[in-house]
Amino acid sequence: AGMVQLTAGLRELGVEYIPSHDNFVCCRVGDAAAVNRALLERGVIVRPVAGYGMPEHLRVSIGLESENARFLTALAEVLGQ
Repeated sequence: AGMVQLTAGLRELGVEYIPSHDNFVCCRVGDAAAVNRALLERGVIVRPVAGYGMPEHLRVSIGLESENARFLTALAEVLGQ
C-alpha cells in the first residue's frame, strides 16, 4: 500500500522514478542536493544517491501512510507545486 501511495503521488507531481520491488523508490528531482536540504529543513529525511552516480535522484524509503503523505507534501512545496 505504501509503495502504491508513494508512486501515485510522484506521478501526480510529474516526478520521474525508478520502479522498485524493495522498500524504497529512487526519484529524479533535479538538483538532489538542494532538494534534500530543503526537505531536511521541513523535517523530512531522504537519502541522496549522488555517490552512486545519480546526482539528480533521491532515495525515499516507504513509510507509514502519514509519513509518505508528509514527504509528498514537502516535495510538492520544495518543487514549487
